[in-house]
Amino acid sequence: MTPPVTERFATFVAETDYSALSPRAIENAKLHILDTLGVALAGYEHPVANIVLDYCRFMGGTPDVTIIGSSERTSVPMGAFANGLLAHAIDYDDWDAIARVGHPSCQIVASSLSAGEATGASGKDFLTAYVVGIEIATQMSAACPDIIKRGFHSTPIYGSMGSAAAAASILRLKTNQVRAAFGIAASAAGGLFRQQGSMVKPFHAGNGARNGVEAALLAQRGFTADEAIIENPIGFCDTFFFGDNTCDYEKMLEGLGKPFYVDSPGLSFKLHPCSAPQFLAADATLHLVRQHSIRFEDIESVELRLNPFRYDRHYRPAVQSGLQGKFTTNYVCAVAILDGRLERASFSDAKTREPKVQEAMNKVKVIRDETIPERGEYCPVAIKLKDGRTVQYTATIQKGHAKNPLTEDEVEEKFRSNASVMISQEQAQETIACVRRLEKLGNVRELTKLLVP
Repeated sequence: MTPPVTERFATFVAETDYSALSPRAIENAKLHILDTLGVALAGYEHPVANIVLDYCRFMGGTPDVTIIGSSERTSVPMGAFANGLLAHAIDYDDWDAIARVGHPSCQIVASSLSAGEATGASGKDFLTAYVVGIEIATQMSAACPDIIKRGFHSTPIYGSMGSAAAAASILRLKTNQVRAAFGIAASAAGGLFRQQGSMVKPFHAGNGARNGVEAALLAQRGFTADEAIIENPIGFCDTFFFGDNTCDYEKMLEGLGKPFYVDSPGLSFKLHPCSAPQFLAADATLHLVRQHSIRFEDIESVELRLNPFRYDRHYRPAVQSGLQGKFTTNYVCAVAILDGRLERASFSDAKTREPKVQEAMNKVKVIRDETIPERGEYCPVAIKLKDGRTVQYTATIQKGHAKNPLTEDEVEEKFRSNASVMISQEQAQETIACVRRLEKLGNVRELTKLLVP
């Protein structure tokens, strides 16, 4: 007999409050919220930022919510959309390495912050909503097959459901209303994996955040939906995964909130401003360059090996834009050997057009290695030097992964760097201090006012 997943999730969202959160869940949540706010501010380096601001002005609506990094204000759904999109614009936001949920925080911070600012929610409410939203999204994704193989982008599929949970938590919806919010969000969820390397990928994150907020706001007003949309025949799971017995509903409910996912196993931070599948190649290349003090002029060639799944998705013989470069392993490796570092400027359009970058890409040979497992956590890189030596290294668990996490100081330093795109260092430090004491805030507007230049 299929367990009542939607009902159990709805009850969990409606009944979970701040007192249920462990100290570790609270501290981890603060770090991921801070990281997300920073990458949203850095999102203004991408041309999509001006487009979304102009679009929000065009759409109008009540000025209830701050658009991060701007003096503009907009409606709750549009605020969630804009902030979710900005937080994923440069693909530097956190990611999930274990449950395959994609990029959850960009959406769930945006949905809970927008709903929280509009309603004057407390810092405790915001933290609770974030943790609950992450929990629902990851519990679902961990119990389902890899949705990318169906051609869908996991981020907005599960993010819409997690965002609905977060907004429902902020709005203090009752169990039947949360059920309805899940039903509404399930019909709004979507996103094609093919859009990697285009402006539509961050649109997915903005749309997931907006879907969740709209679903919760409609449910709050009495809008109804299928009451068991996750597990019912031809519901969420059946439709996305080709029918019965493809998703493990028992696993979906197993250990719900015990512990919370942000506590264990935890989300992963991005050390490099590119897509996560490039991290092992980046880490291995940078390790060799630094360990052996290799200059670009010393390099004859570079060879890196990818499993067929990654090769087919992340190898490009040519890169036309910085956005494409973020998803191209050989480009990431080329810039790493050329500059000895990876930073936001490594993925600008101008960078891709530099003759030296093209020369570096020509040195990188990518091997399609069928001996590496599909989800193999390693990437062998070998650098052949002009003096005849070959040095090699295999990266296993990338820095920033939940099993090899960034320190609190590293997260805060990353935030300062990203925030400097739009706000002063003094303002950035005030934001860090505000997030550190988030549970003491009477109103999250104390935080959002710091995010306006």
